[in-house]
Amino acid sequence: MNHIEGQTDLFKKYDIPAPRYTSYPTVPYWTENPTTAQWIENVKETFANPKATWSLYIHIPFCETLCTFCGCNTSITKDHTREEPYVNLIHQEFATYLKAAPEMAKRPILQIHLGGGTPTFLSPANLRRLLEPMMKQMTLDPDHFEGSIEVDPRRTTREQLVELRALGFTRVSLGVQDFNPEVQRLINRKQPREVTEKIVRDSRELGFKSVNFDLIYGLPKQTEESIREMTEIT
Repeated sequence: MNHIEGQTDLFKKYDIPAPRYTSYPTVPYWTENPTTAQWIENVKETFANPKATWSLYIHIPFCETLCTFCGCNTSITKDHTREEPYVNLIHQEFATYLKAAPEMAKRPILQIHLGGGTPTFLSPANLRRLLEPMMKQMTLDPDHFEGSIEVDPRRTTREQLVELRALGFTRVSLGVQDFNPEVQRLINRKQPREVTEKIVRDSRELGFKSVNFDLIYGLPKQTEESIREMTEIT
């Protein structure tokens, strides 16, 4: 008996609907949003600590198509003229924090993570325009920093990866979900295996230290055998 077969009763016990476990507490337990003033005050308190370090998450909500399983904050569009105004808004928000807490520029930043949506919706030039001005205002030690981005292999080019490596990014997380063509069709995410393989090759050739695959189980038409095959491919 393998370790999975021995956990059947446990799996059945917890086979129930539950909130998406992306934060703690999970979303249903958040009763109210902080005001802007409260948020700014928390930022000031955090960076007042001379031993503080920090990480930055930047959300890029745009996707050209919607995956049917998605529960993220997204905006479905093929209008790439929206890139530049959105980058400007991110810079405005960053400037607000920096003005309220100038110490932020002195505290070491350990991580920047771009998530979405589809961060690679942004062109190579706009990825640089987004990141470079903010990074120039940060205390950043390349030996103790991880720059990470979620990429959609269908919407990612080598040129984007070149820009990210030049900015010190070291990790890419590829949205794969499943390699099975029928599963991909049902979740509205057709992604030939060759497309994913190319981004993996490019990432490794360019020197990214970590290349991650995002996979999902519980999608339509998945079976134990197909999931086993999926993990073997990765």
